[in-house]
Amino acid sequence: MTGLLDRMGVLTEADGVALEMLCEAYADFLAARAELKSIGSDYYTTETAGGDTMHRVHPAVAQRNDADRRIRAWLAEFGMTPSARARVKADGQTEEDPAASYFEA
Repeated sequence: MTGLLDRMGVLTEADGVALEMLCEAYADFLAARAELKSIGSDYYTTETAGGDTMHRVHPAVAQRNDADRRIRAWLAEFGMTPSARARVKADGQTEEDPAASYFEA
């Protein structure tokens, strides 16, 4: 991850905490996904006090979804999604004026 961000020119020493948060969110996502894979479903079955069967969403689904949201937010901060790349400018890059070519001799 750091190699890619460095090649993109968007990683600085000041980004350590942000990168850590991205990695933590990704680790949370992988853990929740593994939990769901181990049970084979996003749902589980339980029994009510009255003896009825009830299907419930596994808590790992909410954890996976939250981690996914955090990952997408951090990826956008680093310009690692298509829409974010259009907005992120790396240090040292200058924005090119499309009209400038008309004024050059």
